[in-house]
Amino acid sequence: MRVFWRRAEIVVVVATAVGLLMFGYHYLDFVTRGVSVPIYDPLISEMTGAWGAIVLLMGPVLPIARRIQKRGGALVVLSHLAVLVGFSVLHTSWNAVTRQLLYTIFGLGHYDYGIMPTRYFMEFPMDVIAYALFVSLVTLVDHYSASRDREVQVARLEGELNSLRLATLESQLQPHFLFNALNTVSSVMYEDLAAADSILASLADLLRRTLRLSPGPEVSLQDELETLDLYLAIMRARFADRLTVDVDISDDVRCAAVPPLLLQPLVENALKHGDPGPSIPAHVTVQARQSGGDLLLEVQDNGPGITGSSEAAIGKGIGLGNTKRRLDHLYGERHQLALQNRSSGGFSVTVRIPFHRIASEATHE
Repeated sequence: MRVFWRRAEIVVVVATAVGLLMFGYHYLDFVTRGVSVPIYDPLISEMTGAWGAIVLLMGPVLPIARRIQKRGGALVVLSHLAVLVGFSVLHTSWNAVTRQLLYTIFGLGHYDYGIMPTRYFMEFPMDVIAYALFVSLVTLVDHYSASRDREVQVARLEGELNSLRLATLESQLQPHFLFNALNTVSSVMYEDLAAADSILASLADLLRRTLRLSPGPEVSLQDELETLDLYLAIMRARFADRLTVDVDISDDVRCAAVPPLLLQPLVENALKHGDPGPSIPAHVTVQARQSGGDLLLEVQDNGPGITGSSEAAIGKGIGLGNTKRRLDHLYGERHQLALQNRSSGGFSVTVRIPFHRIASEATHE
């Protein structure tokens, strides 16, 4: 009902505006030519003409014309012509009746509209213009609305597809990590049973935590750091005293939104490919800070670095390649993943993503 009255208001405003503009034009035409006419004569004529045309067009005629346009076909021109003739007859008849009625009400005498059969032919060209104008405008609006609807539909489908791809990529990370963790247990269980038991306990805690994280595409950096701590507990049991990890995270970025399981594959890559050797302590540094409007994450190791290109390094393993694809889906061109050998030795992976805050949602037993 509210929509109906809103449309009725639009009809009233448009019809009144058109009528007043046409009245101004014709009355000034009389004044310019020095012709004296009562002001009410062009006012009544133009207002009734505008009101009749727009009310009839916006009421019964345009819905019919819209259906003709949508249906299309070979008879579309003939159909429009039939509707146009009907509209013109109704409009001219409306003019004759309403103008005589207003003249009678206001005591202005008889309204002379001329010979009616001729008047129908006379008004027809103006009605053709009005009909064509309104139908063209409605057609353009319909095409624009349909285009916008298609864009919204495509955007929605792209969003659903993007979410599905992200879920698939994240589901690939957990089996990959689980395989590596179990492989670590296998490598130490015959040498250090206590270490193997510790790894399994930490692995259970880590898997329980990943199941309880928010299912959304982002978590807080604080949640991600707590997940990383559980992973590092597994790695410390494996490396024993040979592993040191420095986490340098300022409080102002702990609320930053990051993809879940972002840091774990980066640190795993540092420990797997950046291990300096069995006789040398492995050192990993995890840093995070704001840089302009971005969050800058960096994982450094003291290993031998890489010999090939960074693109080749990303493509070799599941961890870095998966991370790159997830960042592409989430942030598009607004992110960077940079790999480089450090001048002081070792290797670094830097991730730059847009900075925005998110609440921590991880639950704990």
